[in-house]
Amino acid sequence: MKIPISGISALNKSILQIKGPDATKFLNGLSTSRFLPNIVKKKQHTINEAENRHAKLSEIININDNWGLMHEDIYDPDNNIFVRRDGLNSMFLSSKGRVVTDCFLYSQPFHNLNGTFDSQIAEPNYLVEIDSSFASQLQMLLKLHKLSAKVSINPLKSMHSYYYYNDTAEFDEYLDFIQQEFLQSMDPVNALNDANSFIKSESLFNSKFAGNILGFSIDNRIPNFGIKVLMDKEIGDSDNQISPENLFSPSFKDNFVVPDILNPETISRRRFLNGLFEAQDSPKGSSLLPFEMNLDFVNGLSLEKGCYVGQELTIRTYNNGIIRKRIVPAQFFQINDDNLSAIDKNEHLTLDPSDPVIKELQGLHSSTISKLEITPLIEKKAPNTPEQPEQQSSSPFGSSKPVRRRAASSGKLLSLQDNLGFVLANLSDIENISLYKIELPCIEGGVKHVGLKVYKPEWWPID
Repeated sequence: MKIPISGISALNKSILQIKGPDATKFLNGLSTSRFLPNIVKKKQHTINEAENRHAKLSEIININDNWGLMHEDIYDPDNNIFVRRDGLNSMFLSSKGRVVTDCFLYSQPFHNLNGTFDSQIAEPNYLVEIDSSFASQLQMLLKLHKLSAKVSINPLKSMHSYYYYNDTAEFDEYLDFIQQEFLQSMDPVNALNDANSFIKSESLFNSKFAGNILGFSIDNRIPNFGIKVLMDKEIGDSDNQISPENLFSPSFKDNFVVPDILNPETISRRRFLNGLFEAQDSPKGSSLLPFEMNLDFVNGLSLEKGCYVGQELTIRTYNNGIIRKRIVPAQFFQINDDNLSAIDKNEHLTLDPSDPVIKELQGLHSSTISKLEITPLIEKKAPNTPEQPEQQSSSPFGSSKPVRRRAASSGKLLSLQDNLGFVLANLSDIENISLYKIELPCIEGGVKHVGLKVYKPEWWPID
């Protein structure tokens, strides 16, 4: 099955609004993204040109204003920090450094063309977009930390989140153009001017609906992966909705076809196919670390922002340079000679909703998935190592049945969709082995094995 080349879909997201005089400080202390302009240097005895530039941020940004967001990429060799109005990827962590949820953060409003949002731009004002399954938990966490902070935290039920993508080389170049033209500002004044110019230019959207566009972001978790837009009106084909035909501008439609409206499952399948994991993909109650979720690879981490909840373990792990496990995509298959030969030659994930292996996986309950151990498909004995005798029972009453040592697990399964999934894998194992198996319990007793091949996404930074 092929994913459509382009399309637009509503997402199952909830939006929380955080606004007030202390909103900037409040979010800086809770998210993995930088909100305050002060710089906390990693190495106090060094200084470079970029750090000199960053030191001037406190002169440029007034945190009591509605100034925008700071965009940075820890893999950027120039170490740029842009001040922009579009949204960015981030995370909220627990005090123990575990992931509460990933999110997108937006400055509210994105633009103020013709003074449309004068009332909303008067004070610090942010939007937090999260999967709806985490909305109550995050809202409770935010209110727990609010204390005396001068902020209001409110769910916005009337706001809708949409995702547009176009997997053509032409659109990839077009997004590069948009970012170069409108998303390179270094200060709040130019950030707002550029956002206004972007809406006015109709490079993407019909300016007739400027008042309905409340948040905008280019999804750069994977470079130019798609576009996110927050609307106060639904997109659709009904009379009371905005149709894709009308939403997108004439200049956009001169270069690209009007996108079809897709279901959210297509967006999810595309993520799985590209190896992009989100918090809602894991079983309920999972306890994952930000680096296991590849936060550093998806533009969600600031290294110089100072203290925030969960910061100590996160920064210590990064500075030590020891990250043993990461979440990687996997493709499942029935174990037979034909499949083994085909999957071994496969260099890329292949989505196949008709694969017979899906029937074998369908019975798995979400609470069972993470308990399944993943072991190499072919167990290799160390060379010149004599076979170890089976360990005898330590029971004082003796036992006629020898105790077999369980094979060491190479990771655990986190999620499934069709014949694809995500696995939390030991990096040292997948460097040498790509084919694994899991044991599935059978209703009639015993177990059966299903194979899987893990892949390192091509968009990961080069080691």
